[in-house]
Amino acid sequence: MSGTAPYAWRMGFWKGLVDKVTQKKEELEDEAKKRAAKKAAEMAIDTGKAAAKAAVKNAGKTLDYAGKKLEEALFGEATPDEESPPSSSKPRKKTEKGEAKGPDPFAKLKADEAARKERDKEEKAASKARDDACAKTEREVDDELAALKKKIRGQ
Repeated sequence: MSGTAPYAWRMGFWKGLVDKVTQKKEELEDEAKKRAAKKAAEMAIDTGKAAAKAAVKNAGKTLDYAGKKLEEALFGEATPDEESPPSSSKPRKKTEKGEAKGPDPFAKLKADEAARKERDKEEKAASKARDDACAKTEREVDDELAALKKKIRGQ
Protein backbone atom coordinates (compact mmCIF):
# COMPACT_ATOMS: atom_id res chain seq x y z
CA MET A 1 0.00 0.00 0.00
CA SER A 2 2.81 2.38 0.70
CA GLY A 3 3.90 2.12 -3.00
CA THR A 4 0.69 3.68 -4.36
CA ALA A 5 0.81 6.93 -2.43
CA PRO A 6 4.12 8.21 -3.88
CA TYR A 7 2.96 7.24 -7.38
CA ALA A 8 -0.29 9.14 -6.98
CA TRP A 9 1.56 12.12 -5.57
CA ARG A 10 4.00 12.16 -8.52
CA MET A 11 1.14 11.94 -11.03
CA GLY A 12 -0.66 14.78 -9.25
CA PHE A 13 2.50 16.88 -9.41
CA TRP A 14 2.87 16.34 -13.17
CA LYS A 15 -0.83 16.93 -13.75
CA GLY A 16 -0.63 20.19 -11.80
CA LEU A 17 2.43 21.25 -13.75
CA VAL A 18 0.75 20.48 -17.09
CA ASP A 19 -2.34 22.41 -15.99
CA LYS A 20 -0.24 25.46 -15.06
CA VAL A 21 1.62 25.40 -18.41
CA THR A 22 -1.65 25.01 -20.31
CA GLN A 23 -3.21 27.90 -18.39
CA LYS A 24 -0.16 30.12 -19.02
CA LYS A 25 -0.24 29.23 -22.73
CA GLU A 26 -3.93 30.18 -22.96
CA GLU A 27 -3.28 33.47 -21.17
CA LEU A 28 -0.43 34.33 -23.55
CA GLU A 29 -2.51 33.41 -26.60
CA ASP A 30 -5.41 35.55 -25.32
CA GLU A 31 -3.02 38.44 -24.79
CA ALA A 32 -1.63 38.04 -28.33
CA LYS A 33 -5.17 37.96 -29.72
CA LYS A 34 -6.06 41.14 -27.86
CA ARG A 35 -2.98 42.91 -29.21
CA ALA A 36 -3.75 41.74 -32.73
CA ALA A 37 -7.34 42.95 -32.42
CA LYS A 38 -6.14 46.32 -31.11
CA LYS A 39 -3.71 46.74 -34.02
CA ALA A 40 -6.41 45.75 -36.50
CA ALA A 41 -8.76 48.33 -34.97
CA GLU A 42 -6.06 51.01 -35.20
CA MET A 43 -5.50 50.15 -38.86
CA ALA A 44 -9.24 50.33 -39.52
CA ILE A 45 -9.40 53.74 -37.86
CA ASP A 46 -6.48 54.98 -39.95
CA THR A 47 -8.12 53.67 -43.11
CA GLY A 48 -11.39 55.34 -42.13
CA LYS A 49 -9.60 58.64 -41.52
CA ALA A 50 -7.95 58.50 -44.94
CA ALA A 51 -11.27 57.71 -46.62
CA ALA A 52 -13.01 60.53 -44.77
CA LYS A 53 -10.31 63.02 -45.77
CA ALA A 54 -10.59 61.95 -49.41
CA ALA A 55 -14.39 62.24 -49.26
CA VAL A 56 -14.20 65.74 -47.78
CA LYS A 57 -11.69 66.79 -50.42
CA ASN A 58 -13.87 65.46 -53.23
CA ALA A 59 -17.02 66.95 -51.69
CA GLY A 60 -15.37 70.37 -51.64
CA LYS A 61 -14.54 70.06 -55.33
CA THR A 62 -18.08 68.94 -56.09
CA LEU A 63 -19.55 71.88 -54.17
CA ASP A 64 -17.27 74.32 -56.00
CA TYR A 65 -18.34 72.89 -59.33
CA ALA A 66 -22.03 72.98 -58.34
CA GLY A 67 -21.67 76.59 -57.16
CA LYS A 68 -20.11 77.60 -60.47
CA LYS A 69 -22.86 75.89 -62.44
CA LEU A 70 -25.54 77.51 -60.29
CA GLU A 71 -23.96 80.92 -60.75
CA GLU A 72 -23.75 80.29 -64.47
CA ALA A 73 -27.42 79.28 -64.61
CA LEU A 74 -28.58 82.29 -62.60
CA PHE A 75 -26.37 85.06 -63.92
CA GLY A 76 -25.21 83.80 -67.28
CA GLU A 77 -21.51 83.22 -67.76
CA ALA A 78 -19.66 82.63 -64.51
CA THR A 79 -17.28 85.26 -63.23
CA PRO A 80 -13.64 84.28 -63.61
CA ASP A 81 -11.73 83.07 -60.57
CA GLU A 82 -8.33 84.26 -59.44
CA GLU A 83 -7.00 80.96 -60.72
CA SER A 84 -8.05 81.59 -64.31
CA PRO A 85 -7.60 85.13 -65.57
CA PRO A 86 -10.20 86.44 -68.03
CA SER A 87 -9.74 85.27 -71.59
CA SER A 88 -9.48 88.86 -72.89
CA SER A 89 -6.32 89.43 -70.85
CA LYS A 90 -4.72 86.24 -72.18
CA PRO A 91 -2.44 86.81 -75.12
CA ARG A 92 -3.86 85.01 -78.11
CA LYS A 93 -1.60 82.58 -79.90
CA LYS A 94 -1.13 83.05 -83.58
CA THR A 95 -1.17 80.21 -86.05
CA GLU A 96 1.24 79.91 -88.96
CA LYS A 97 -1.11 81.99 -91.09
CA GLY A 98 -1.02 84.85 -88.61
CA GLU A 99 -4.64 84.45 -87.42
CA ALA A 100 -5.48 84.61 -83.75
CA LYS A 101 -6.18 81.17 -82.31
CA GLY A 102 -9.00 80.76 -79.75
CA PRO A 103 -8.67 78.93 -76.43
CA ASP A 104 -8.15 75.17 -76.56
CA PRO A 105 -11.66 73.60 -76.58
CA PHE A 106 -10.34 70.46 -74.89
CA ALA A 107 -8.43 72.21 -72.10
CA LYS A 108 -11.12 71.39 -69.50
CA LEU A 109 -11.20 67.75 -70.55
CA LYS A 110 -7.42 67.54 -70.39
CA ALA A 111 -7.39 69.14 -66.95
CA ASP A 112 -10.12 66.78 -65.71
CA GLU A 113 -8.21 63.80 -67.07
CA ALA A 114 -4.98 64.95 -65.40
CA ALA A 115 -6.82 65.48 -62.10
CA ARG A 116 -8.42 62.03 -62.36
CA LYS A 117 -5.02 60.43 -63.01
CA GLU A 118 -3.55 62.26 -60.03
CA ARG A 119 -6.41 61.08 -57.77
CA ASP A 120 -5.97 57.51 -59.01
CA LYS A 121 -2.23 57.73 -58.31
CA GLU A 122 -2.88 59.06 -54.78
CA GLU A 123 -5.48 56.36 -54.12
CA LYS A 124 -3.09 53.64 -55.29
CA ALA A 125 -0.34 55.03 -53.05
CA ALA A 126 -2.70 55.15 -50.07
CA SER A 127 -3.92 51.63 -50.80
CA LYS A 128 -0.35 50.35 -51.03
CA ALA A 129 0.52 52.07 -47.75
CA ARG A 130 -2.51 50.45 -46.05
CA ASP A 131 -1.61 47.04 -47.48
CA ASP A 132 2.01 47.42 -46.34
CA ALA A 133 0.90 48.44 -42.85
CA CYS A 134 -1.50 45.50 -42.68
CA ALA A 135 1.20 43.07 -43.83
CA LYS A 136 3.67 44.52 -41.32
CA THR A 137 1.15 44.15 -38.49
CA GLU A 138 0.41 40.58 -39.49
CA ARG A 139 4.13 39.78 -39.56
CA GLU A 140 4.58 41.35 -36.12
CA VAL A 141 1.66 39.39 -34.69
CA ASP A 142 2.89 36.15 -36.27
CA ASP A 143 6.41 36.75 -34.94
CA GLU A 144 5.08 37.54 -31.49
CA LEU A 145 2.87 34.46 -31.49
CA ALA A 146 5.79 32.30 -32.61
CA ALA A 147 7.94 33.73 -29.82
CA LEU A 148 5.23 33.03 -27.26
CA LYS A 149 4.82 29.47 -28.50
CA LYS A 150 8.58 28.98 -28.36
CA LYS A 151 8.63 30.41 -24.84
CA ILE A 152 5.86 28.07 -23.74
CA ARG A 153 7.51 25.03 -25.28
CA GLY A 154 10.83 26.01 -23.73
CA GLN A 155 9.42 26.06 -20.20
